[in-house]
Amino acid sequence: MLDLDLHILHATPSDAEALSRLSAAVFPLGCPANTPPSDLADYISREHTPDRYRTMLQDKRFRILIAKVASPITHQLAGLALLVQAPAPPEMPSPSQLELRRFYIDAPFHGRGVSHALMKATLSAASEMREPSVWLSSFSGNARAIAFYRRWGFRIVAEHDFIVGTDRQRDYLMLCQSPDPRLHES
Repeated sequence: MLDLDLHILHATPSDAEALSRLSAAVFPLGCPANTPPSDLADYISREHTPDRYRTMLQDKRFRILIAKVASPITHQLAGLALLVQAPAPPEMPSPSQLELRRFYIDAPFHGRGVSHALMKATLSAASEMREPSVWLSSFSGNARAIAFYRRWGFRIVAEHDFIVGTDRQRDYLMLCQSPDPRLHES
């Protein structure tokens, strides 16, 4: 149910601060509840900084889509999707060269259609890049995220360790063989 004035756009370097704030707030929600706060802080301080986003936005291998909600006064960042041309880990049974590395929706926008619109745009972007498949890694205990990805055609194909600080977490590797969003809309 989309009850918002939502715009899906390509991120620019001027979005780096907002991307950093959103990802630093949302990343911990997808981790195990018992992840040590010091490990979360360490990971966020390395991977979710404005400088890290600026670097990615200047690298042609990365494509960041953002979902912005318009209000009479401003545009609020509601979500982000980060695609990167990167080979899948060796645990993947089928080679894929396009990773959906981040897909974050700010909590106030859960259940309001933002994730649907952003995933549709993300798979459209993947299809335009002529990649035959897209892979991602999701914490194995994040049932809500896994169910969402399954609705969009991703399936669990393997597992691997994901390190947050010094905390070893078990992630599912998921693969979508045909990233055309028309095949997967739920």
